[in-house]
Amino acid sequence: MVSGNFRLLRFACIGLVAATLGACSTLGQESGIEVDCKALQSSCHYGRFGLIWKVQQADGKVEAESVSGSYEWRSGRSGPSLAPEIAYMEVNSTLGPSLGSAKRLGNFYEVRAADGRVYLAKDWQSLFDLMFPVELPAEALVQWMENPNPTELPALPANWSWENQNGRYRIVFIANETSGRIDLIPQGSLNN
Repeated sequence: MVSGNFRLLRFACIGLVAATLGACSTLGQESGIEVDCKALQSSCHYGRFGLIWKVQQADGKVEAESVSGSYEWRSGRSGPSLAPEIAYMEVNSTLGPSLGSAKRLGNFYEVRAADGRVYLAKDWQSLFDLMFPVELPAEALVQWMENPNPTELPALPANWSWENQNGRYRIVFIANETSGRIDLIPQGSLNN
């Protein structure tokens, strides 16, 4: 049976990918506030992701969890340079159903899981800390989403490392009794 931390991790994966994620519940299609994907400073792309995680318990038992699927990321501004920064990410399972979404509008961050749970925070790291049983490098994951450039990979904390092979990115981590990886595979750009 999967522990509560792993159930939480599965829903937290929405915010990932690394990755990634927040804004008010009125952001998006229902409010008319959208990222202008044609703007110079915007980042709009889609792809696939995977997360594999295992924890060795004190009694030697190993618990493992994995989740994979697709993502759609949009970040930038909805209008002039004084408009608040916006970020939106939709995450779907491999079979298609939504796992949830993450939004940001200015300094307001939110994740809505498919089961209706809502997580609110004041920044990316606080949001990730609410959702994950270990500290994930939220800023690095968001920076990558905003600029998935193979020559400018964001800095990661100790025990974390990037791998990049032919446009397939992997973040490998080992911390205490926890290890795993996050796979990010961008597949294309989004245009309005």
